[in-house]
Amino acid sequence: MSHAPHSPYSQPVPNSSNSGGGSSKNTVIIVAIISVTMLLMCGGVLGLGYYAVERLAKEINAMDYDYMVDDEDTPAALLFALTENETIQEHVGEIESIEFAPEHNLDNSIYADEYYYRVIGTTGEAIVRVELSASEKEWFDRVELIPDETDLDTRVQLETIQVPFDSAMGRSTYELVKENATIQDEVGTVQYVAYDWDLTDKYTDEDEASYMFVVEGNMGETHVRVLFNDYDYETVERIEWMEDPNAPELLYGEPEEGSQLKEATPPADEPETNDSETNSGESSEESV
Repeated sequence: MSHAPHSPYSQPVPNSSNSGGGSSKNTVIIVAIISVTMLLMCGGVLGLGYYAVERLAKEINAMDYDYMVDDEDTPAALLFALTENETIQEHVGEIESIEFAPEHNLDNSIYADEYYYRVIGTTGEAIVRVELSASEKEWFDRVELIPDETDLDTRVQLETIQVPFDSAMGRSTYELVKENATIQDEVGTVQYVAYDWDLTDKYTDEDEASYMFVVEGNMGETHVRVLFNDYDYETVERIEWMEDPNAPELLYGEPEEGSQLKEATPPADEPETNDSETNSGESSEESV
């Protein structure tokens, strides 16, 4: 029998049984529990987040809807844009007014730029769908007629003309200054009238319905101060040209009591020669 010692590589390793597999399984279970817990927590947070965003979206949409119901600027712009459209005139006659159509706007999504309006004319009514423009001086990207009010998906695109004002007050101002000789001499053909926030704060009395507007033309721009009737904020009572804010010139209406307003005078034409003065001058020369 050989007494040679056993090779260390041939000896059994103490505690080399499969009993260690239990701790591995426990680790896997713990990791799994933690993972599931985190997933549940994340799911809850996501769920709450989605609920919060959805609720906020509904609140903002409600505010947006309420604003459009009371909005007077868009109907004024739309009425001007459709003034020369023959298709809408065939359906409603001469346009008398345009109103927000709440019954067709109830399902509008958040931040919608598309709204329905009712066009009322001398011979009938019609619904139009409007896509508002994001451009500063553009009101509409698209205006479509709805021939059948029960079928909002069938639409006919309408041609519109450029709207030269930014609000209902701007329209009232535009109508009164577009042909004013003083304004035309200063800016040329009037192309756009817009409310000026900064100058309104600077040159108007907060107790009056008075606002500053910039008048843009093909030759330049100038500013006017407009006093509105404080009942409807569309009826203009006075317009002053503010070329010199310290000495405004009256363009329309009656001057304020006690004010030193001077009336703007249009540019004078070339003076005409008085025939009587010419004749008298010639006769005096002959007598000499």
